[in-house]
Formats: sequence, structure tokens, C-alpha cells
Amino acid sequence: MRLAERLRAHPWLAAAGAGALVGMVVGLFLPIRAAQPPKAGEAAWALPTPAAIKRFDETQYQAVRSARFWGAIEAPGARGQQQVGWSLSGIVTRPVVRIAVTVPDKQVVSWVQPGGKLPDGATFVAANRDTVWYEKDGCKRARQLYKKPTAESEACIGAKAEPAGTPSGRPAPASTTPPPAAPPARRPH
Repeated sequence: MRLAERLRAHPWLAAAGAGALVGMVVGLFLPIRAAQPPKAGEAAWALPTPAAIKRFDETQYQAVRSARFWGAIEAPGARGQQQVGWSLSGIVTRPVVRIAVTVPDKQVVSWVQPGGKLPDGATFVAANRDTVWYEKDGCKRARQLYKKPTAESEACIGAKAEPAGTPSGRPAPASTTPPPAAPPARRPH
């Protein structure tokens, strides 16, 4: 009697039990089967003939063959012109003016002070917070921090006898003396 009273009080319990019983019976007599593989006629395809595939283009082959990826071909034992470039990695203006220079192939940072030599043989002249002035082959040039050098930026600044112009302020002085101290503050009487 207790079971009958519970089933009347909770009809959803009776429905869940009946569903579980029907599911077990169906599962025992109807096993799950794999899907039928597709028929061979449905997926018909063929490889293209070798004549239909263009495997070789003479113009592209000659363009790649004639390209000089590593520069001009020199005679055995001869060396081509060595070109040493450098990139500006950082500028320090206080307490001493210095610039950080990196050679692309070596990835080594070297610090150069005014009057010092850069990797390409140029002489470091002056710097401010974002520009470096240097002299190479009797020509003053400027290079800016965080900007890739271009042909225009590597051109001479003014005539060879004139001082270099400063596009973004005065260059920092090359001396290592500290700046003068500020005068003492006055107190009102």
C-alpha cells in the first residue's frame, strides 16, 4: 500500500520509472548500428591527366634562375664590397651623452660617446632626446630614434662647411660637466 500511495502522491516518479523500464527493453532488443557507408557511385572523381596539369613555366623559371638573391657573383677568392650598417637603439643625454648602437648581424649593443666612431666609420657628433648627428665622409647627417633610415634621412645636412641643422631642438652638448646648480630659493621675511 505504501508504494501505491507514493505513486499517487508523486505521479512523475511513476512516469520516470516506466520510461526507464521501456528504455531498457528497447535497448536490449534493438542494438545501435553503424551508419551505412556511402555507395561508390556517389563519390565519383578522377585525377586529372598529366597533360592537363601545367607543371612548368619557362618565364618564371628563368626569372628565378637569373635573380641574384645573395648579390653579384664574384670571381673565386675576390670579396665584394663589405657594407656595415648600424641602427640606433637608444639615446642617453644625462649625466653623459651616449648613444646605443646595434649592428644588425651581431645583435650586440655598443655605447658610443661624442667623438667616438660608429660601426660604419662615421664620427658621432651630438645628440638630443630623439636625434643623433654624425659626420661621415666630411658630411654631417642626422638619424632619428625609432625611425628607419631612408635615402632622404641619410643625405647631407646643409653644405659640408656649414654646421648641421637641428630638426627637433638643439643637440645636447658633448661636454661631461654637470649642469650648474640652481640658486637657493629666497624666503620671504
